Amino acid sequence: MVRTRGFTLIELLVVIAIIAILAAILFPVFARAREQARKSACLSNLKQIGLACHMYAQDYDEQFPCDSYACNFEDGVGNSRLRFVTQVMPYMRNYNILYCPSARGVGISHIADTPDNRARGNFSYYYFSYDQLPATANPKPPTEANEWKTWLSVYFLAQAAWSNQPRVMTEMWDTDYWLACDWYCKPAQKRIHGGDLASMNILYVDGHVKYWPREAIQAFK
Repeated sequence: MVRTRGFTLIELLVVIAIIAILAAILFPVFARAREQARKSACLSNLKQIGLACHMYAQDYDEQFPCDSYACNFEDGVGNSRLRFVTQVMPYMRNYNILYCPSARGVGISHIADTPDNRARGNFSYYYFSYDQLPATANPKPPTEANEWKTWLSVYFLAQAAWSNQPRVMTEMWDTDYWLACDWYCKPAQKRIHGGDLASMNILYVDGHVKYWPREAIQAFK
């Protein structure tokens, strides 16, 4: 009679332990690769938004689409972001472009791609051509309820020489001014695209996009 030899319990445990170790090593690598892909998709989104804004400007005397406020929130009267969406959508025709693919993973409901946000005009990016005073952004300490109102007023607009004035942008502005960017994440201690706090993708007036791997607020213009 031929005797067959199977694995012992110790051998099985050793194999399982090796697989667990390999998984612990590889899963973070896979997660970083997935986030790099999302970062690239986000860069593409901003590029498409820039192209749509420039096409709009060609039809409106070189003036970019103009929102009411820089930050992503509903004011006391209505849904302010619908103004920008209405202006730019004929040149874009793809609502998905307005949403960062990493937005769902950070726990901030107002920037994710949901039917409710689409209806309200909320989207994932800050847009910096606006004609009403940014003081409407709430400068209270950040909480989940108001942090998305706080970031621009406290961190971005404080850096601008015209922080108490509207900022209506045209194609004549210097090319290194920011036209749009990822939402700002330092106050809430949230990272985007696997980078450092406050790192982000940026769309410039001339239409090129760039990822800042460190705190981008210092370069805001």
